[in-house]
Amino acid sequence: MNAAVLPPDSDPAQFYKIAGQGAALASHHELWHWLQGDEQQWLSHEVMLVAWGDFRLQDLQFAIVSSLPGLRSHDWTVRSMAPLMGHFRDCWAAAQHMPVQVDARVCSDLLRSAGQGSAPEALRGMRTALVHGLRASPQRAERVFVALSRDTELPSGAGQALKLLLPFIDTALRQMPPAPTRDPSRPDVQKHAARVAALSERERQIMVWVAMGKTNPEIGCILHISEFTVKNHMKSIFSKLDVSNRAQAVAKLTRMATYA
Repeated sequence: MNAAVLPPDSDPAQFYKIAGQGAALASHHELWHWLQGDEQQWLSHEVMLVAWGDFRLQDLQFAIVSSLPGLRSHDWTVRSMAPLMGHFRDCWAAAQHMPVQVDARVCSDLLRSAGQGSAPEALRGMRTALVHGLRASPQRAERVFVALSRDTELPSGAGQALKLLLPFIDTALRQMPPAPTRDPSRPDVQKHAARVAALSERERQIMVWVAMGKTNPEIGCILHISEFTVKNHMKSIFSKLDVSNRAQAVAKLTRMATYA
């Protein structure tokens, strides 16, 4: 590539230096910081949605790169993401698989039509969606990337910037663990949720301190109960969560927090 294909007023050396840093990203948190850093001068946005798989069958996986409340991967299910990403994918296909700017306010209508209720407040604040993707091949599924912005108009070079940055974003996502997503319809999630719900208020209080590394005597002093009482509560917690030690109990409750 050369400077001619970069967005207007871009420094080619700086662009590719910053874009190339994406190869070293190891987590979704790092990816978010990268996208919200120097990349903003080329691709101004607040949220990045990514989905891949079979859009026709809505057999998708997805990731949401954001720090906004209600707009993180663990807040969403495939069922709620599928109509949104399917719409954006269709817009991209209609644009002959070139970067395309779309009205993001359609997101709320799509959620309601899919029976998902009202959109999170942060999503309702988005005005513009810039969409581009990678077409399917024998080696990989179709992937669609959507940069959401509160701005009503994007700079003229934003589409070209997304087109150039997209391979770096895609590479970063492929080499990191998938973001946790919420799927309350899964039997194992329902089973664990029922176990967590069975904990009493006192048992939940105790588990907060267990997660912070406190011992039974320390928890007893904090909650003004005896060490023996704490020990009995721990036995009950282990039984309800179907675990055998404190570490397993903390891990199970932490996993469930992802789906809560």
